[in-house]
Amino acid sequence: MTTNSTHAANAPLSQDEAQVRSAIYSFSALADQSAFEYLGTLFANQVSLDYTELFGGEVHTISNQALMQQWAGFLPGFDTTFHELSNMRVVMEQGETDWHSAQVTVDFTASHWLGDSGFWAISGVYQFTLSKVDGHWAISHVKLFAKNESGSREVLAKVDTLAAKKLAAKRQLLVNID
Repeated sequence: MTTNSTHAANAPLSQDEAQVRSAIYSFSALADQSAFEYLGTLFANQVSLDYTELFGGEVHTISNQALMQQWAGFLPGFDTTFHELSNMRVVMEQGETDWHSAQVTVDFTASHWLGDSGFWAISGVYQFTLSKVDGHWAISHVKLFAKNESGSREVLAKVDTLAAKKLAAKRQLLVNID
């Protein structure tokens, strides 16, 4: 059974749909905050990534740990990133007893700043597939559909050398709750 869970503004969400939506909103917020240890918990052990519309190449499957290491070696190199999400659409698929998968599409603009003049932004649509395993919704597939781009991709070549130092500085600001 499949149901489109895009709902009216006043209609209450099911707990499962709320968890799915929270995972997708957290995806962007945690990436922007360089919180890769938490971001990694949103993903299945193996993730299929399709950024071919943006960077070419092929769709590939990667472990969540390797993906977080990859993003940690890149995203913190920017001074600021902001992944803005809007117009989320959720389609939940039900198994015999409960929800077991979800398809989510969301419009996005991902903006990246470096220094006074370094800027690059990409906008389009993300398509996510999430699966429910042991009561936890995990992202198993990400596909990016590129629509618009502004600024210059030249900033992308500069951030990998800055990422480790900037990530270490951000980690110095963490609050220890132990």
